[in-house]
Amino acid sequence: MYSAVTVRDHTLTVPWYEGETIEVFCREISRDDTLPPLLFLQGGPGYPARPSFDGWLSEALTDHRVFLLDQRGTGRSTRIDRHGDPTLLDATHLAHLRASDIVADAEAFRGHLGIERWDVLGQSFGGFCTTTYLSQHPDAIRYAYLTGGLPGFGPAEEVYHATYSKLAARHEQFYRSVPWAEARIREICHHLDNSDERLPTGERLSSRRFRTIGIELGRGAGFENLAMLLDAPFHHVRGEKRLRGDTLADLSGRLSFESAPLYAAIHETIYPGVPAWAAHRVREEVEGFGEDLDPVRAERFHLTGEHIYPWLFEEDPALRDFRGAAEDLAARDWEPQYDAAALGEATAVCAAAVYRDDIFVPRELSLETAAHFRDLRVWETADHQHDGLRADGARILRHLMKMVRS
Repeated sequence: MYSAVTVRDHTLTVPWYEGETIEVFCREISRDDTLPPLLFLQGGPGYPARPSFDGWLSEALTDHRVFLLDQRGTGRSTRIDRHGDPTLLDATHLAHLRASDIVADAEAFRGHLGIERWDVLGQSFGGFCTTTYLSQHPDAIRYAYLTGGLPGFGPAEEVYHATYSKLAARHEQFYRSVPWAEARIREICHHLDNSDERLPTGERLSSRRFRTIGIELGRGAGFENLAMLLDAPFHHVRGEKRLRGDTLADLSGRLSFESAPLYAAIHETIYPGVPAWAAHRVREEVEGFGEDLDPVRAERFHLTGEHIYPWLFEEDPALRDFRGAAEDLAARDWEPQYDAAALGEATAVCAAAVYRDDIFVPRELSLETAAHFRDLRVWETADHQHDGLRADGARILRHLMKMVRS
């Protein structure tokens, strides 16, 4: 993987709050140290920067030195989870993991490395961070590339009304593509409402938690992956129906937040205002997504997506230690992370891939925000879902780089 490149690891100690500090990690990968620097901001929140070498990263290294920043609380940047320091699982610490904090860490590295300006690539939440960066430190960025990550300005309620609507439309496409899938989803949920099925980690699997597998509909191979999962989920033994062991193992991997608990714990803090479990409240206002729908009788019955619900902090063992902090964070009033006037004055040339059917970052909200940039070239495409950078990253990055230079 790294045989043809130089790898340098950088670690800084930066402020957290009230005199406390946190260690933040960034990996530099270079084929030629004379090339301009490119900072990568990973999607999430709550994920480290670990891209595949044979995707967009290989393409980027033809023209750049690449810097992979582990967002604070992830990877080697003082990872926060239930197995680590329990004193870090309170709302006071988790409140300092937002986009503005990540941007401050990036600025600390830029100063430490002696970089005058760098290019920035932001995927999904990394695009939110890039938008914050352009608002707060516009002179630090030469070119900015956003993939599935051009955020709206509104509160969480506005975002979730749009994402549920997008997800409903995506369901219709899925059901047309896999005609038996809806009946199978209803069958499994009815079974879970009336049976005690246990995941390999020991907890009972509820139908509401099962429905969160709908996040897969926002990925390029999502239809195929869900079709395989739903194809033959049951044993039938002497008249009794039970979920198969391989089905439960697959679901356990999909449903657990063990690998990225911060994705759930701080998810709604990325939007301005008081979230108050916005996704949980809004679902009841959109047909087909109600939590207590009868899977047999409901006219529309949908899976849910990247939405986070308060009961996840009871049902998922990986999140139980975060429950108190999550409730506290949900009650706070969060300030906006980017400013329309500042974006209109930023001199960086920007390009954004906006995916028409994106169920994570809705196209309409992205296009509204795009109008506030001084120089943002939008590539609107139906060729990819939200994970386009992972699925076809080299082509996407190449196209965006061409756009900013045209």
